[in-house]
Amino acid sequence: MSVVDFYDKLSPFYHLIYRDWEQSIIRQARNLDAVIREWWGDQVQAVLDAACGVGTQALGLAQLRYQVTACDISPVAIARAQAEARERGLSIAFAVADMRELSVHYERPFDLIIACDNAVPHLLSDAEIGLAFREFHRSTKPGGGCILSVRDYRAAEIGETTVVPYGIRKEGDRRYLLVQVWEFDGPVYELSLYVVEDRGGSDATVQVLRTKYYAVSTDRLIELMDEAGYTGVRRLDGRFFQPLIVGTKTE
Repeated sequence: MSVVDFYDKLSPFYHLIYRDWEQSIIRQARNLDAVIREWWGDQVQAVLDAACGVGTQALGLAQLRYQVTACDISPVAIARAQAEARERGLSIAFAVADMRELSVHYERPFDLIIACDNAVPHLLSDAEIGLAFREFHRSTKPGGGCILSVRDYRAAEIGETTVVPYGIRKEGDRRYLLVQVWEFDGPVYELSLYVVEDRGGSDATVQVLRTKYYAVSTDRLIELMDEAGYTGVRRLDGRFFQPLIVGTKTE
């Protein structure tokens, strides 16, 4: 299953990853806004979400009056994000695009590029991540910057089979159980997401969605952002639900 297939199939259920997706949209936007203002003051207006998924960060930042443009590799995720924006009366320019090809799709640079929720480690090598970061840098205005949010892959996790339960979610008369299983092959692991939909009685369905991630360290991501041309790159903890990596384009 390709990354596109994974997110195409996940998109209808993506909000179930969160206990309260609507509150997560608001909270994440506020957290990002605080970091943006601390790092770049009031000069950030135009934001490109380079891995927007179904819109979790893009919707919240647009609600805070940022001028948001958003893209994702999954056309189904983009279709849902567009519907969510229309429902909220938000003006966001959405497109299907690969983060490694941003300059093909966008001629004008942005004040800020973001890629949250561990999107970058879908790129399975330093070379692929470096390519994406160079595209981010090309698409950033001088004085602007980049924010990533990523998992903190501890050394103890690499090589082990890991189970990540999300718990039970209820929607109307249906109940959902979501569980991730990670299986490693060196620093790359296959993630299997089990989505159990319980309609009551003995009527239930199970979908298994699979994708791959590179368990890249935050230290290596900082090095790759620095190599791509960003300056002052550093990790911020305790500011978001995942560690943040931020950097500025000075020229």
